[in-house]
Amino acid sequence: MKRDLALYLVSEVILDIGIGLFQYAQPFYYVSHGASDAMVGFQFALNALCGGVGALLFGPVADYIGASKVWKATSFGLALGYLITALTHTVLLWSVGSIVTGLSAALLMSTENVVLKRLSSDREMASVLSKFVALYSFVIGAGSVASGWVSTASGYGTAVVVGALVTLAAMPIRLFTQGRDTKTHTAFRRPSRRILAMSVYACMFGIGMALVNQFATIIIHRQLGMSTHGTAVVAAGGTFMVSLGSLFVSALLRKFRRNSTLGLSYVATIGLTLGLAFSRSPGAYSALYLARTATTSIPGPIVDAAFLELTPVTDFSQMFGVRVFGTNVGTSVGSFAGGALVGARALGWLASLSAVVFLAAGVYLIVLLRRISQVAGQPAYAMQRETDVTSL
Repeated sequence: MKRDLALYLVSEVILDIGIGLFQYAQPFYYVSHGASDAMVGFQFALNALCGGVGALLFGPVADYIGASKVWKATSFGLALGYLITALTHTVLLWSVGSIVTGLSAALLMSTENVVLKRLSSDREMASVLSKFVALYSFVIGAGSVASGWVSTASGYGTAVVVGALVTLAAMPIRLFTQGRDTKTHTAFRRPSRRILAMSVYACMFGIGMALVNQFATIIIHRQLGMSTHGTAVVAAGGTFMVSLGSLFVSALLRKFRRNSTLGLSYVATIGLTLGLAFSRSPGAYSALYLARTATTSIPGPIVDAAFLELTPVTDFSQMFGVRVFGTNVGTSVGSFAGGALVGARALGWLASLSAVVFLAAGVYLIVLLRRISQVAGQPAYAMQRETDVTSL
């Protein structure tokens, strides 16, 4: 298991360097070939929507086939989608790349935590997930810094091609990683009401994030006047701040209760997002954006760990798939709306709308967690949960 966990982490580092290289340059690559802000928003929205629908439909199929097998296949699919995007210059083929990338990324996110949990089954999952997020965020940030240098020296087209090839290089290592799969007996099944309720929260969170995050580099570079290299540093800093915020999760949970930690993170996020509505200098906007990125990274590992505790192991991929569906639907909606608002230079409305959505998401999440915690404490639920586990 230690060998497989090491291979998993090595392949993750390589994959994330490629993702950082590609994703930083992607919106500028589109714009350099004549795409409007609205078209950039459409490509992100198409990517998120297709990924969300794919995760919803095929998340339970991953439980049936085996999460580790789907994890390997979708790693290759992600690289393939990147290559389609990087080697073409038309809206139609970009859309094909967005669809392939969206489907692959969604199923990759639906299965990677499942594989990680089974390779680290004796560890506390909130801590494991938060450290995993910290790792991949840091490496993606390093890839973004490298992408800024490559883009400056050789152009955005070179950066997206290099990113796609580096992503592909992770695939041979993943082929030798052996995951332990616990399979279900049916490929298609309806998710529980608890999982569906989680997807509603994920949708709201996705909208709040995408309204700003999908366009932050475009806003800072094109509308506020920051240099290409400076924008790359901010983009990388965003992922570094995700890493930093995730590292604080374990310490915050030791000091505060779960709901108090979530409440504090949402209060900070809402305040920082409202600050973006009044900021018009690249330095101030970047500082607020980076701090906001750290606070928005805190809820994810906590929520995932809570639902892992309440979900049978045969439903893990479905649970993450439905979560990804909600997030991607929200990201699609936020990307489409954000593209229109950025194109109209309505930056104040953009940030204000994001803050309102985060307020709704935070209240909904805390109410939901209290409710499911009460249900989990009932004897009938505890007996059913024990049956789910021992029947394996």
